[in-house]
Amino acid sequence: MIKKKKTNSRLKKITRNFAFQRAFLVIITVLISFILIQTGALPKKYRLSVGDVSTYDITAPRDLVNEVLTEKNRISARDSVEPVTKEDTKAFVEVIYKKDDFFKAVSSARDSIDRYLRQLGVSTNSRDYDVYLKQAREEAINSLTQHVSQLNIPLSADQINYLVTKISETELDNFEEITRQLVSDAMSEEVTESNLAIHIHRLQNSYQSEQGISQELKNIGNQLVKAILKPNRVIDEEATAKKQQEAYNNDANIVKIKKESRIISFGDVVTEDKLQLLEELNLLETRSKYDYLFSIGILATILFLAGLVIVFLKKYNNKIYNDRKDLLLLSLIVSIILVLARCLYPYYEGLVIPIFVGTMLVSILLNMELAVVINCVLTVGISIMVKGDNKFLIMGLICGVISAFLVTKASQRSKLSMNGILLGLINVVLITALNFIYKSDLQTIITDSIAVFLNGLVSMVLTIGFLPFLESVFNIVTPLKLLEISNPNHPLLKRLLIEAPGTYHHSLMVGNLAEIATEDIGGNALLSRAGAYFHDVGKLKRPDFFKENQMNENPHDRMTPNLSTLVITSHAKDGVDIAIKYKLPTAIRDIIKQHHGTTLVAYFYHRALKAGGEEEIKQENFRYEGPRPQTKEAAVVMLADSVEAAVRSMTDKTEGKIEGLIRKIIKDKLDDGQLDMCQLTLSDLDTIANSFMRVLSGYFHAREQYPEIKESLKKDIFIEEKEEYNKEKDLEVKRTGGGKKLDNN
Repeated sequence: MIKKKKTNSRLKKITRNFAFQRAFLVIITVLISFILIQTGALPKKYRLSVGDVSTYDITAPRDLVNEVLTEKNRISARDSVEPVTKEDTKAFVEVIYKKDDFFKAVSSARDSIDRYLRQLGVSTNSRDYDVYLKQAREEAINSLTQHVSQLNIPLSADQINYLVTKISETELDNFEEITRQLVSDAMSEEVTESNLAIHIHRLQNSYQSEQGISQELKNIGNQLVKAILKPNRVIDEEATAKKQQEAYNNDANIVKIKKESRIISFGDVVTEDKLQLLEELNLLETRSKYDYLFSIGILATILFLAGLVIVFLKKYNNKIYNDRKDLLLLSLIVSIILVLARCLYPYYEGLVIPIFVGTMLVSILLNMELAVVINCVLTVGISIMVKGDNKFLIMGLICGVISAFLVTKASQRSKLSMNGILLGLINVVLITALNFIYKSDLQTIITDSIAVFLNGLVSMVLTIGFLPFLESVFNIVTPLKLLEISNPNHPLLKRLLIEAPGTYHHSLMVGNLAEIATEDIGGNALLSRAGAYFHDVGKLKRPDFFKENQMNENPHDRMTPNLSTLVITSHAKDGVDIAIKYKLPTAIRDIIKQHHGTTLVAYFYHRALKAGGEEEIKQENFRYEGPRPQTKEAAVVMLADSVEAAVRSMTDKTEGKIEGLIRKIIKDKLDDGQLDMCQLTLSDLDTIANSFMRVLSGYFHAREQYPEIKESLKKDIFIEEKEEYNKEKDLEVKRTGGGKKLDNN
């Protein structure tokens, strides 16, 4: 059980770690992007088989090779190659030897008859001559038959008998001479396997035309040359194979299909070679397989793009990199644009995808530099989905950056709408130029121009539509949001006007001061103005406890210094609670919380010191809770708040004294450490002082004072803060016995 609790505790610690949450968010965004882009980039699948009539026009996405037809061409080219021959030097000798062996066998068989009879001593006059002659001839015939069989000469028994018993020596010699001459002539020519039959036929015809030999010998000659004649040129297997391989590998055999040309047209009969091409491209439903390399390529590209964004944020925008809310917003915007692209792409290629929405939202809600990077990342990612549409890619990169510039300073929704029209016109100019480059026809130019104009307009409409939702959900202040909440008709400002009019007018003056000063130091002037308008809304909880709203009695006269301090300092915390109730942005709430920092409530602190007592008086008990201003805007509101109250309480409002007072207040805040965390430089403080002086000089210019108020103004003395000054003077008058109250409103 203990081990399980430790494991759960460790797991909670890991999941609450911001680095883990950031990594998890990146992984989820990458996966969503991969699924959307990969499914969008997958080619359309077709249900076709051999013999079907195509109802589609299918074009090649890249250069292809028709392997089926190419293989047929290669085999045909290889088989049509004439064999390479080489001379067989032994062929002539072998043919002559075989011819000679035949005639030697014939002569030997004929001579064996006479030898046999001589050995037996039988002559023509002998009584059994015919019997012995017959025996001798039979043995001679058998011997010749055996030799002829060994020589593979297909002679019949009658032909062998004829050679042994019927022809004369003269006829045999003549037959041998004719055969020698004919065979020699034939072997002097090129005799190959392919023309061997022709040479044999020619020799046989030559025998038939001979006049000096009998028909029987002519027939024997036919069989003889057929058996002994052989090619004197044989096939060179190695050379022939090489020549066949060269013919097989010849590029002329390759059947190519160029990119964007038709693989199969509407109405074509599907053949095996075309079906194999579609299968190779993984375009068949029936033979579809998961393309792992395709998915790996898309995932790797998305990881590169995600890495680019991460490196940019870490190196150039660390604030967003370390802000959970901003990262979640960025992830949401990217996902929204990819979903829109996935849904809209099938309808009119990539030109209708409102990619500018993401760029403009990032530019308005985060910052312009990041918007440019996100625009490039989204454009490249979606270009994969739209299968490399060059017009979309170029328009997205160029016009996307322009859209980021168009909205970066937009402060009114009407101006955003006009920028949408301007963006649409810019799109039209660019797409027309691209169509000129691609030599497009007039109809394409008009259609594309209408599409991209509407794209720019719709992108701006969607941006305006998404803004309030994202501002509210992520609590982000944009110029549009700041202008909306700064409207005098805002419910909280109207309530402030009615319930605490003195605070309301004070806040307006502080807003004027803060806006000009913040603008001069390069800060967010609208944020300072809006923050100043709401910085004292906490006084709505107890408006009568603050001098600017008091008409008669001062409640602090009946309270202890500690309790009065608690009431005064609580208006910052009360203001945050009211701001939350009215759904004011976090940046405004921060200004409300920080506009007094940890400054000392001097009047009640000194009053407590004068009252004395046994308890030790600690200064920290009379300070605001803080924190001290964290931003330039909060610091400027703090200074403007103090300066406005102090200057309005001055008796002699000359320019020199006003400037001296402004610089003294700024110096006091600086010395008290209230400006340590807001990154204001000394140069910025000087600029702020000059800005305050410029504004206040216009309000408190020299003029003749009314007689009835001159005396009362002479009694006014300077204090740093308006509320503290009024309360201190009231108590001081009572303590010294005076009955007059000072009015510094």
